[in-house]
Amino acid sequence: MTLAVVFTSAFAGATGLGGGLMLLSVLPNFLPAAAIIPLHAVTQWISNASRLSMGFKHVDKSLVRPLVIGAVAGAALGATLYSKLPTDYLPLILGVWVLWLTWIPQPQLPIPKKFTFVFLGFYQSAISMALGATGPLGTALLMRHSKDREYLVINTALYMSISHTCRVTAFTLLGFSFIDWWSELTILCTGAVLGSWLGTRIRPYIRQQLALVILKGILTILALRLIASVLL
Repeated sequence: MTLAVVFTSAFAGATGLGGGLMLLSVLPNFLPAAAIIPLHAVTQWISNASRLSMGFKHVDKSLVRPLVIGAVAGAALGATLYSKLPTDYLPLILGVWVLWLTWIPQPQLPIPKKFTFVFLGFYQSAISMALGATGPLGTALLMRHSKDREYLVINTALYMSISHTCRVTAFTLLGFSFIDWWSELTILCTGAVLGSWLGTRIRPYIRQQLALVILKGILTILALRLIASVLL
């Protein structure tokens, strides 16, 4: 689990995407279904916040207010969705979700520019409360503003940090006892910070297109394994 979280956090730190989905696909091997999404939320919170702190000069401060408004509303809705999930079939649901995000083209949403980041905060929090990770839509919306890699990586970390703050708060209010999982969280959060540091260092040397090909292959294998664990 330590190696998994370091690798996935480093991958996200280097490329700006994919780490959360990869980690989500691995955690069912180590955690019971009821703990996967809450512990994933804390890990991604620490991973993105540490990445954000390492590149704070690239933060677009104009995004903060709309992201917070959307994220708070999304977490409230997502808490309802989470409580209705059938945990016995959660690995199957996650496997299908990962395959869909990996291979099905994401829709081009006709969102008015002034509402783009309110929507992003809402979508990110609502869907990730239920399913843990949301895929590349956020990066696609950020690319409307800039295609600079530093901008994309750091501002992806910004909206993820805001979203995961709301998610962790919502899970706490729902009664999930994070303290009972302190040893697993110690491993996950330490690995997330180490991975962020490593990813930040190797980012200038990574070819983005090659990274995307590798990401799709890894996610496909992990997702099929999750599906097979339920069906076979």
